[in-house]
Amino acid sequence: MSEDTATKEGFDFKIEDAGPARKRLHITISADAVKAKIDASIGTLKHQSALPGFRKGKAPTHLLERRFGEALREEARNELMQEGCQNAFETLDMRPLGELEPVDPDATIEIETGKPLEFGVEFEVVPDFDLPDFSTMTISKPELEVTDEHIGEELERQCMRMGSAEELSGKFVPADRLLGSAELFIEDEEEAAFAHGQVLVVLPEKGEPGQVLGLLVENVGDFFKKASTGDTIDIATTGPETHEREDIRGKKLRVSFTIHIAERITPCTSEELIERFSLASEDVLKEQVRLALEQQRDEDQGNAMREQMLNAVTDSVEMELPEQASGRQIASDLERIQMELMQKGMPADEVETKLAEVRDRSAAQTVNRLKTWFILQRVAADQEIDVSEQEINSRIATMAMRQGMRPEKLRADMVKNDHIMQLAGSIRERKATDYMIEHATVKDITMDEWNKQVKAEEARSKS
Repeated sequence: MSEDTATKEGFDFKIEDAGPARKRLHITISADAVKAKIDASIGTLKHQSALPGFRKGKAPTHLLERRFGEALREEARNELMQEGCQNAFETLDMRPLGELEPVDPDATIEIETGKPLEFGVEFEVVPDFDLPDFSTMTISKPELEVTDEHIGEELERQCMRMGSAEELSGKFVPADRLLGSAELFIEDEEEAAFAHGQVLVVLPEKGEPGQVLGLLVENVGDFFKKASTGDTIDIATTGPETHEREDIRGKKLRVSFTIHIAERITPCTSEELIERFSLASEDVLKEQVRLALEQQRDEDQGNAMREQMLNAVTDSVEMELPEQASGRQIASDLERIQMELMQKGMPADEVETKLAEVRDRSAAQTVNRLKTWFILQRVAADQEIDVSEQEINSRIATMAMRQGMRPEKLRADMVKNDHIMQLAGSIRERKATDYMIEHATVKDITMDEWNKQVKAEEARSKS
């Protein structure tokens, strides 16, 4: 087991391996540093506090100790522990991933004048690994074309998106939208693991899986066959083995979903689309759709190249991952996928369905995604890749255009939902991938060649 030590005035640090991509940090804070912190806390308290019979700032120290001593020492201890961890990471040039965990969760850490303060924490770190020579890698650039068929499919999607909603009371069919509240229960626990007041369920085609509360449920439509608005439906499923919450993985789950509103979308006509967008004719509408699809084609082409690059690099890198993938790492990967889908202009319900499918992926796929995540963090850090406010605003403007929203409204929504940092992270990781592509060999291929390559890759991943 490798071990390193370091010191900073008043602090001693010892860092050692605690498993793959996991470290254990022992911190000793000197008795002098402890005394100085307690004395400073008492001095601040004395200056700010007033006891009966004494003017503010004149209360005797021993009386303040008697009244506030326990709370004062607890606060001083917490401040010292936080300061010790920050000093350790700066001194050791180390950045933890996720939350710090106490080495002994049941231990009581006492602070006392005249004695040093000792404690230990464990945390995950980016694994050690060597990056390959990107210039030795070759990726394909597919020649994607926008056809009349693509334009027709996009017009159908826009007609559905801009269609009118009719409220229903029952007799639901595929594509009906059910909005309600939901609670998730783990096995036989009485208390809900979590709940959400606004949950959308879009009923899939018969026999197809559907998304409920972020989970992919087989034959979900069967649970709603005889349901009506106002009913509470219990949906049984099993937690994915790679869910970001460890307490859900592999467990029997019950989702209690109450239907508040049900609606069926009737698509609008092409004429109504033309009127809504104030266009001159159907030909102009189709041309607008073509331009949008060509822009999306360029984006898809770039994404196809990025996916190839990441797969190639991930396959070539050997690294020891944490023995058990942390929820934070899996959640970060989900956030990255969510942001990529939002940037494509995918509707919210389709995004949630895709995320549910990702949660249902295999353990091997999760391992590869985690390797990819670590590689992107490493490349971004090595190349000092940053994201400017201008880049964030530009991406928001593009997303808003695709979703038919005003940029300022979308930005406000993203700030409210804490999505700005996710977007910045997504842009940073995309720039890291583009850096790798710049140093690789890019080969132009036809669409037929690309389809054959995709099918071969799908067959390889299943084997």
